[in-house]
Amino acid sequence: MRTLFLVCILMIGMQFHSFGQEIFIKTGINSTTYDFRSADGTKLLDFTSGMGNSIEMGMGFPFVPKSKKEGAAVKERSYSPNWLKNEVSLNLDSFNSYGGNQNNNYSWETTYGGLTNTLSFLAHIGEVELGIRGHVGLSGMISGTQVINSSRFPLKGEDDFKGLFAKTGVGASASYPVFQRAFLNLTYNYSKSSRLGGPQEEQVRFLSHGVLFGLYVQLN
Repeated sequence: MRTLFLVCILMIGMQFHSFGQEIFIKTGINSTTYDFRSADGTKLLDFTSGMGNSIEMGMGFPFVPKSKKEGAAVKERSYSPNWLKNEVSLNLDSFNSYGGNQNNNYSWETTYGGLTNTLSFLAHIGEVELGIRGHVGLSGMISGTQVINSSRFPLKGEDDFKGLFAKTGVGASASYPVFQRAFLNLTYNYSKSSRLGGPQEEQVRFLSHGVLFGLYVQLN
């Protein structure tokens, strides 16, 4: 985990030095289901989606500004419109899920931290910026607890949850300017996180829907 966060900070620092355009922070909630399967794809346990918190902070790097049509009237904007943007962010997500049968009730409560890289294709309707997003990332467990009936067990170090998880996903966003160089943002993400390597007999994946509300500030 220490190595992962050092890599995160280094990558963000390098991009900021080269292209630094925006900084942002977002917070919201996610609904996560654990997909727990054997090596042949058989589902081992049935889970109910659990709610968790998500925090994201990082930097955005617009690549291609929108070109102005020749002869078009110039209208002053409170932000610079672009149609392609890359974002690098540090993420903190709580992935929780629940299940049970006639004899037992159980739940898993985990928190993962890591790095996400997002590419957005943007369009503008007046001052509203709409985006379609795709993202990839890496994360590792910070804390985790399994609850069976009234007993609690730590998950940190357990084979199914330790190590790095690879995250892929898609989403959509909408932004609206509120100050000269700042705009509010609403983002929806769907992501799937799967463990890299490890035992193949049983595998757990996190299937997560997230809604985040945030603030972007343009630096130049």
